Amino acid sequence: MIYAITNRKLVSGDEEAYFKQIEKIAAAKPDGIILREKDLSSSEYEIYAERCREICDKWGTPLILNHFWEVGKKLDIRRIHLSMPVFRQMVEGKKASDGACVFAGWEKIGVSVHGLEEAVYAGEAGADYLIAGHIFLTDCKKGVPARGLDFLREICEAVQIPVFAIGGMNVEHGRAAMEAGASGVCMMSELMGSDAPEEIIKIFSGRSEQRMIE
Repeated sequence: MIYAITNRKLVSGDEEAYFKQIEKIAAAKPDGIILREKDLSSSEYEIYAERCREICDKWGTPLILNHFWEVGKKLDIRRIHLSMPVFRQMVEGKKASDGACVFAGWEKIGVSVHGLEEAVYAGEAGADYLIAGHIFLTDCKKGVPARGLDFLREICEAVQIPVFAIGGMNVEHGRAAMEAGASGVCMMSELMGSDAPEEIIKIFSGRSEQRMIE
């Protein structure tokens, strides 16, 4: 499985060039596109989400919002990916209230994790899948040491839900991550900067027969 992670700063040109790249990726049918642009304001993000939903619906590619869960509820986009602090805050808020399920109505909830304790916590608290990283060195986190394949393997062995590897993912690294136990990979730079994202996506499509999250 392969998830595309968006980053408009990796696309040369204007806003339209960005959406053309999103369409190129959506047409290649990854298992999902995570709209990551979390440096936008909520109102700006909502505009991007609406446009990306039109593109993804056209090609039958799942759109997953990132961080802005309020936008997801407003637009009825029911797949969301959260950072661990936001996920934990929502879980603890539920415990402190009347016990109503804060995740009711969501189709899929993913969580980014950077350690074993976080992974176990998220799995037990109701996450549907995890994104673990960063596994290899990446320009997105310059100067920050990679956690490596042993870290990924430990996470995969500790939880019962799918784990997706992120960080420095290319074809070679992606294959190594899946051999270490990952259900799939998340790619940002490789796909956002590619003229032929379909060539990358087809390598990973359908490679995981178990623990599918779609």
